[in-house]
Amino acid sequence: MKKFLTVSLISVLLLSMTSCKNAEQGNADASDPKSTEEATLPEVPEGAIVDESGTFVFTGPLRQGGDDENGYIKVPIGFLSFQEEGVEGLTQYASMDGTTIITLDRYEGYDYKTVANNFRYYFEEDENVEGLGGATTVVNGYNALQLYCHYKDDGKYFFAWMIEDPANPQNSYYLAMEFLNEDKNIVACSSTFQTVEDFAKTQETQAG
Repeated sequence: MKKFLTVSLISVLLLSMTSCKNAEQGNADASDPKSTEEATLPEVPEGAIVDESGTFVFTGPLRQGGDDENGYIKVPIGFLSFQEEGVEGLTQYASMDGTTIITLDRYEGYDYKTVANNFRYYFEEDENVEGLGGATTVVNGYNALQLYCHYKDDGKYFFAWMIEDPANPQNSYYLAMEFLNEDKNIVACSSTFQTVEDFAKTQETQAG
């Protein structure tokens, strides 16, 4: 099994973001204290992408990212490929200033619920983490569990989705996004995630 991500890669949600998301998704984790009954969703300009909750809208240009090892996702043009020090096997992209990071990973022999439980336990033990919560959700139609929290030391937020592999439910994908508040709309890129099999089918369709 690949090594779980280091502490700098944690899933997280802003207080205001969580309120909008959980208001729309009635199956969110009941332990989340930030749920609300009202949500005001932003307008989506033509050509923009939006996340599953409708809360985050990204309007910038994108390029195809990802690989056959860890899945595929579209990332903003200008994001650079890199590998976090001390962790192998990840597919990662970062903004030019390094404050926003997108990470893909895949786990063989571990279903998405097991992976989510492992990450939750790890985050609960970290004193630098606050506002840890979770939700049942979907990512581009795939079953997923989401964890979110906030780091006290640098003020960063992070989302992490543990995604079921429909081709083999005993395997799972991991998608994570680390960002500052002003860059929160990067979350919309999650809606472009595809498994290896589905990406290959899309390429065949476009080629045909």
